[in-house]
Amino acid sequence: MGGTPSKGQATQLLDKVLGLARGVECLASLSANRHGNTRFAVNEISSSADVEKTTLSVTIQVGKRQATATTNQLDDRSLADVVGRATRMARLAPENPEAMPPLGRQTYRGAVNASDAATANLTPAARAKAVGAALAYGKDAQISGFFEHMARSHALASSSGLRAHHEWTTIDVRVTARTSDGSGSGWGGGTGHRAAELDAGTLAKLAVDKAKSSARPTKLDPGRYTVVLEPAAVSDLFGWLTGAFGARRADEGRSFFSKPGGGTRIGEKLFPDWVTVKNDPTDPALTTRPFDGDGMPLAPTTWIDKGTVKALSYPRYWASKQNKPPTGSPAGWILEGGKVSRDDLLKGVKRGVLITRFWYLRALDPQTLLVTGLTRDGVYLIENGAVTRPLTNFRFNESPVQMLAKCDAMTPATISQWVRVPALRTHEFNLASVSEAV
Repeated sequence: MGGTPSKGQATQLLDKVLGLARGVECLASLSANRHGNTRFAVNEISSSADVEKTTLSVTIQVGKRQATATTNQLDDRSLADVVGRATRMARLAPENPEAMPPLGRQTYRGAVNASDAATANLTPAARAKAVGAALAYGKDAQISGFFEHMARSHALASSSGLRAHHEWTTIDVRVTARTSDGSGSGWGGGTGHRAAELDAGTLAKLAVDKAKSSARPTKLDPGRYTVVLEPAAVSDLFGWLTGAFGARRADEGRSFFSKPGGGTRIGEKLFPDWVTVKNDPTDPALTTRPFDGDGMPLAPTTWIDKGTVKALSYPRYWASKQNKPPTGSPAGWILEGGKVSRDDLLKGVKRGVLITRFWYLRALDPQTLLVTGLTRDGVYLIENGAVTRPLTNFRFNESPVQMLAKCDAMTPATISQWVRVPALRTHEFNLASVSEAV
């Protein structure tokens, strides 16, 4: 079965697996992708590759005992072997008190036109042409980056009647530029599901312009500043918030969404009116599936509505324990934006800092979602509503909670690193120390 299997091919194979697993509960998963990439560094292409990968995963459940085996071989003998291995391991495994039986038939609402044929069928020559448009800007800087695209499919089937299938494409283009003297660095990047919507040359020009404007930076004392965060920086921090919506940690008192003294913070207004957080698996540009790994349907959901916490996510076991409807594992995140322009964000700043993006983020305090990391690829001083000079990088210690709680303006949202987020202005952002790194 070369390439990405069709729905019919996937269904036929998974039905064969279920037939081999008669007498036990079974969930079978077939994941496949065709992946092409072209990488470039120091103004020339450094590598190009095309990879096909298919993985069959079989989970067998015997009472409360579970085990999973995988294979990338799909002939009849290999199918029998992987089912046999999973079954033998399941009978030996200790009981899992949280094991849930495989789901039965479900109804899914997927993204329309999530798979783009032109993106799936890009050739190495087409990638090289796109990268060439980026390298054309190399006369002013050293350019590095990558151009990656993927055609993906995921199918599920269970002994209880579950059948799920989704196909989608992804595109990821990122360009970093460094000035010849090594003092300035810039970045431009884009993600989505259609290659036609991303232009490597445009992204390279953005990176080169950033590199030139950030060259020969000067230092600014560490401290708490008003900052304007571009979408890439917002998405870097936003991911730490979206990963914290799990109800179990909140119920057990281990989460930012835990209420002191017990319970959760659902119903509390924690952010300004203009902060709304959603997820939408039907948005094709967010490149996600309409179901999670168990086959639970994923629906568009509002988690924070005009500053008020409205919902937390419940996996199947915790939902049954808490007598709540299960949500599955949400994906396809959106931070709704506002209506002001980037220039409007700057105009509201008497003295502050403009940040392009962050790098090397690490958790400091999971309870408060405090994160540390470094600024990168363009940091600038803002004075009286205008960018006045480039700055050396900073290490920051800040939380996405505080980023949103102290935010007072947003641009319209755009796709950045697989989420929809705006650029925004926020206050008292902790730029904890100066970093000499470029």
